[in-house]
Parts: sequence; C-alpha cells; structure tokens
Amino acid sequence: MWEYAEAGRLLTMESVTATECIYCQTPLARLPARKFEAGNRCLLVQFSLCMVCGWWTVYRVHQGDLPRSREAESYSGSIGCLKELDLKDLSIPLGEVRKYIAAKKEKVYEVDPDVFEDIVGSIFQDFGYQVRVTGQRVPGEEGDDGIDVILESSEGTIGIEVRRYKKSLRIEADAIRSLAGALLLGGHTKGIFITTSKFRRGATRTAERYTAMGRPVELVNADQFFQKRGIAQLKRVDITDERINSYILSAGAHIGSGVTKEFVEGENLFDRPVVATIFTRTEMLEIAEDGSTSAAAPDAEEEA
Repeated sequence: MWEYAEAGRLLTMESVTATECIYCQTPLARLPARKFEAGNRCLLVQFSLCMVCGWWTVYRVHQGDLPRSREAESYSGSIGCLKELDLKDLSIPLGEVRKYIAAKKEKVYEVDPDVFEDIVGSIFQDFGYQVRVTGQRVPGEEGDDGIDVILESSEGTIGIEVRRYKKSLRIEADAIRSLAGALLLGGHTKGIFITTSKFRRGATRTAERYTAMGRPVELVNADQFFQKRGIAQLKRVDITDERINSYILSAGAHIGSGVTKEFVEGENLFDRPVVATIFTRTEMLEIAEDGSTSAAAPDAEEEA
C-alpha cells in the first residue's frame, strides 16, 4: 500500500522529522538509530513507523561522501507515498483495505458494504473474539434476521448490525428496535450497532431503554468505530526487518548539510542541526506562495 515513489522534496523535508503520522495523526514509533560503515564512509539511519496505517519515514546522515570535506555531513530523507486503492476491487486483501481507510478516513464510505462487514468482523477478531460474518446474503439461503456479525464470548453471543452510512445520515430509533427484535429471535445476549455516521437522540434513548430491560444494546458511532479500529490495528503490526531495510534503501530527497559529529548510541538523529540547505528556484517560488514548506502536505482529513 505504501509505495517507494519519491515524494516532493518540500513535503519530505517537512514530514520526515514528524512525530505524528501525517495521515491518521497517530504518534509514530521511532526505532533507535543504526550505523553502517564501508571503508571511510558511514551511514546513520533512523526509521519511524505509524503502527495504525503503516506510513513511514527514514532519516539518513551521510558521512565521508565528500573526501575533501570530512568535517561536513549531509542529510537525506524518505517518506511513504500512499498508493490509491480501487475499493470496488474485491480482490484487494482485507488488511490492505484496513490500513488504507486508517490513512484516509473519508474512503470508508466507498468500501463495499460486504467488505465493511468483514472489516468489522476482523477488528473484533483482533480483540480475541470468535467471529462469524453473517450479513452477506447468499441466494437461496436464509439470512440472519438483520444480524451482520456474530461474536462468541464467555457470556453468550453478541449480535452486531453494521450500517455504512454517509456522514449526513443519522440512525433512527426504528433501526435500534429492529436490532433488538433480531437479538431476541437469535437468542443473543447483547447487541452492538455500528455505523459510520451518528445516532439520533431517539435512537440513543431507545438503546438505553433496552439496556435497562436486560437486553443491552451498545451504540458505536463513526468516531468510536475509528478508535476501535486504531486500537485493533496496533495488535496486527506486520512490519518485518526485510520491509524496513527496503524502506531504508528507498530513494530519498536531499535535506541539507551540517558539521560532522561522532555517532552516539541512543541519539536522535533529528537533533543534529542542519546548517545549510539549497533550494531550487521552483521550490523557492512554492515556499513564497504558501509561506512554509508544508505546501505539499496531504489534505486534512475530515472527522467522520
């Protein structure tokens, strides 16, 4: 999902030292700096990773590349470039779709409804539940009376209804009553209603009444869903040393230069001051137009 395509230099310079993911705003996990030596040349590398959507950065310090300037070191960086996915393509692995909508929340409204039910099921599977996705209708077979996902727990079964609605739509009280009836017919001990939108006040009151009657119904709106998804993503990080090394070796952008310093175990390479940076005319015009080097930053994500 994350390509090696070289990002714009200004975006790289602005983002490579970020402490939060520029896509999903999750704090980055920063690995300790590493040192590689070959003759008189030395490469220092520090890798950072978003544990939710997988966005990454690599910061490099180059020493000994310029024999006549041994007192100077140069800096370069690389960042992940998000590959656009066609969410109508049902062959895309579910894990890739999950990371993609983690990076671009608004894309959740383009996910196929059946795939979205699979995503919900996989999230609860990450939390340790035995999961059965039932909402995908098969011609000639009976459905499950409005229950899309069933969770097995020590206290019984939990029936989940999933509604992938646009932000402008709201879940009404009738939908909660329909879920409560399905829970009764299916013999489930609890219900969860998950939506990518929000609930009307009447829907919230209806869920509270059923809960008070001993038929608990939990409502999960868009913000709560994205929070659950983010926590679940932390449980399924699939980064490998091979993948990290491929990122380290990816093409990067020159950031600037500074005074050569001895490497100290545990140091943060970003703390080394950049003394000199050279910009092209085009870059200078872009900086002047936008007032900062954040001109090429990704569009701000709207809250679902």
